[in-house]
Amino acid sequence: MVNQFFTMKKFFSFFLFGLCTLSMSGESIEQRLLSLNDGRISYIADFEERIIMPRMNKQTIKRGKMYYAYTESLLMSYSDPAGDYSLIRDGSFVAMRKGKRNTFSMSSKKGQMYELRETLLGSLSGDLQRVALVNGASISCEEKGDSYVCTLVKTDKPSSGVYRLEAEYERTTGLLTVLRMIQVNGNYTEYVTSKRQTNVSISDDIWKP
Repeated sequence: MVNQFFTMKKFFSFFLFGLCTLSMSGESIEQRLLSLNDGRISYIADFEERIIMPRMNKQTIKRGKMYYAYTESLLMSYSDPAGDYSLIRDGSFVAMRKGKRNTFSMSSKKGQMYELRETLLGSLSGDLQRVALVNGASISCEEKGDSYVCTLVKTDKPSSGVYRLEAEYERTTGLLTVLRMIQVNGNYTEYVTSKRQTNVSISDDIWKP
């Protein structure tokens, strides 16, 4: 009888320990990414933009520096090709390409440029729900080595354009390292960051390229 009592006591001890372990590690990867990015003011990094067309065996690589002010301002300033940039700030999306400047209003909260805006800003801040909402996508995340890898797939697959997103984050910092936007035809664009810095003051002049 005494042995049975101690056996039951040991069982409940392990049971309670298991519950405590689950509650301590029960934070989802989505929640973890939000927590890691919470409170940051900036993220600055070098980046490569790779446009890849597998069927044509063609790849175009662009390079530059990215300035992100949590959670609504982003400048991607290209050094190659020099002079190009993408600027998201104050309710607009400005794209400079080969000396031609295009400004897109975000007030309607519709269209491909708004979708791209929300995808970039949401991915950088680790807010996958924001990305999923604008893309009408499901989210699945997993841990792979030193990274969190999250995949978002549009519920209604379009006939053209982007239908799948893949975002990779440093597991210890929650910083975006790779964002891949895959189109229905198999072509994809990926952004790869390096030389990452956070909470560095960004001059107001940066936002006037």
